[in-house]
Parts: sequence; structure tokens; C-alpha cells
Amino acid sequence: MTRYMTAGAAALATTLSFGTAALADTTPDLRGIWTGSYTTVGPNRTTTGDAPRFNSAEWVLDIQKQQDNVFWGPSKWRSSGTSDWRKLDATGTISLDDPNRISIVESSANPEIGVNALIDARYQDGKIYADFRSLRRGTTYSTVLERQVN
Repeated sequence: MTRYMTAGAAALATTLSFGTAALADTTPDLRGIWTGSYTTVGPNRTTTGDAPRFNSAEWVLDIQKQQDNVFWGPSKWRSSGTSDWRKLDATGTISLDDPNRISIVESSANPEIGVNALIDARYQDGKIYADFRSLRRGTTYSTVLERQVN
């Protein structure tokens, strides 16, 4: 019986190592600085009367750590024409069944802010195509992030 259990454990370990190797072969390495610009629309009408608020802005996602299919890095954005960056943290995962599908949560260390946004993204042709949905202010936008080369 012990011989069969040992053989079974060895077979399972081999299968898992092939699965991990396959994941490593197909999972993109997203580490690096990604930038994009976009136009956003928000429902806040306090300064625009009855019209929704449109803004041009830029986003920088700095993926500093990645382990297998999960990653972390600072996320910052600012409206065009201002120099003040709003800084948050981004945690993300690359789908196990589709290595081009990415989910990102943007959050703040400040408990009053907490989770700021959910981002659905797709990695394609060396770019990240991201759809942003704010959980706090109702802001939405889509952008293409391109990796910056030093």
C-alpha cells in the first residue's frame, strides 16, 4: 500500500509541476511602468450644472512585484493640467484560464477610502487594455496602457 501511495504522490507532484511550468510559460510578465491617457466622465455636476463632468487625465501603473499570476504596484493618476498625483495601490491577478485576461483592484491605505476601483483588463500585443469603474464617485473610462522602456 505504501508503494502505491508513494507512486501516487510522485505522479501528483509531477502533474502539478507540469501545470506550474505551463502557467509560467503562458503568464505574461507585467512588471514595469505602464502609462496611458484617457477621457473620463463622472456624474458630479456641482461645477457643471446639468451636464456631466468630462476630464482628460493620465494614469501610471507601476507593477513592481509579480509572483506567478498575481501582482502588486502603486497606481497614480492626475487630471491634465495639474501636477498633483493621486496615489493608490493596485493588486491584480492574471486569469488561470486565459493569460490575457487581467483583474485589478485599486485601493487606498486610508480606511475611509478603502477600495477605490475595479479594473477589467486584457493584455494583448504588449499593451494593457483597461476598463476602469470607480466604486466611490461613479467615474468610468477605458484606456490603453503602454509599457515604458528606459
